[in-house]
Amino acid sequence: MSTENTEPTVDKAAARQAAKERLAAALKKRDEDKAAAETAFWRAVDHEISSGALRQVDATEATGFSREYIRKQIKNLPTE
Repeated sequence: MSTENTEPTVDKAAARQAAKERLAAALKKRDEDKAAAETAFWRAVDHEISSGALRQVDATEATGFSREYIRKQIKNLPTE
């Protein structure tokens, strides 16, 4: 018997495992990027309101979020 049949299976399994690990890493990066984008967005909203350029009601009109939701998101921002 030849080992030719088992070697490609091992190679395919290793390649599949490596691909799964790459996808898991990509998913983790995606989640981190989403969180960073959310934080940046809410910091921008906070800045506009805090600077007096906008009132909360103006921010609700611009974003479509309720005043309470905006207030909660700003309140829950991580410290810099």
